[in-house]
Order: sequence, then structure tokens, then C-alpha cells
Amino acid sequence: MIESCYWKEELIRICELIRPVAKPKKWTEKLHCTVERDIMIGFFITRRMIELHKVSDSIKNFEMQVFSIPNNGKNVTLLNRGSPDMIYDIQREIRQTKKPLYISNQFIHAYMSFVTRDKARNWDSILVVSDFDRNTCIWRIPIFVILELFRAVANDYPHSMSFVYNPQKMDYDVT
Repeated sequence: MIESCYWKEELIRICELIRPVAKPKKWTEKLHCTVERDIMIGFFITRRMIELHKVSDSIKNFEMQVFSIPNNGKNVTLLNRGSPDMIYDIQREIRQTKKPLYISNQFIHAYMSFVTRDKARNWDSILVVSDFDRNTCIWRIPIFVILELFRAVANDYPHSMSFVYNPQKMDYDVT
């Protein structure tokens, strides 16, 4: 059994890195890679906290407002995955609601991901897609949605748990 506070402290650190600031650091490849890596780690932590029941059901059922951008009919391959604007129809973006486990899996199984910045040079969104979804759509997750989720996970400490044995699973259902 892990103590969740150490994992949750890392989520707070990641939030500090990606939050909007008055004078953002200039873009460097290293900074870009660090932000992309830390967001991926944050989603791994989120999934881990949910699966270990270290957060309440409200986190598992958290509704994330994200955007799917449909594939324009091109097969996504190792050779063209560096050009999402040529593979996906950015103009046909669709707002959707997804749960944290689904989005976490997009990051954990990412076939491609890109962090974008706004006009003020703050982190704006991340485009990510798993190997499973790559020929269907790519997901755009706004940074403020990521911040909201990571802060919610980091500050969620359940006070009670209920275990009910489920004979079909041959394990317990936990709430």
C-alpha cells in the first residue's frame, strides 16, 4: 500500500510548472519536453490514485471538458505523426466530456502528443492520442482542465471506504 501524499505532492509541483504566469519562460526544446513529460506523469499519478482508491469516487467520475479533432481520412504512421495539422481536421473540433481514466490512458499509451502555447506564451493545451485512437481522432485537452483535475486529485483524501464482495469479479467493489 502506498502513501498517497507523496504522489499528490508531485501533482502540485506539476501544476506550478504549467500554470499561467505573467512572464512565461522563453520556449526551449528542453522546457517543452519537461512539460510534456510532467503532464504524462501527472496522468499516470491520477490513474494510479484512482485504481488504488486513494481518491474519492468524485475524482473517478470527474467530468473533463475536452475536444476531439477527427482524423481527415489519412492513416497515422510513424512517418507522418509529427504533423497533426495534416492528419486531423482542426476546424471540426468537437467538445466532449470524458472521465480521467480514459484521458489518462490516452497519455499512458500516447502515440503522439504536442504541447501548445497561447499568444502570451503560456501553456494552452496538449494534443494527445493513444495508439488505439490515432486513426479516429486526436484529443485536445486545455491546460486549465488539466490543472483543475490535478489539483482535485492532489487535494482529495477520502475519509471512509466501503468494501462489498463481488462474486463475479472474485474481488471487492470499493466505494
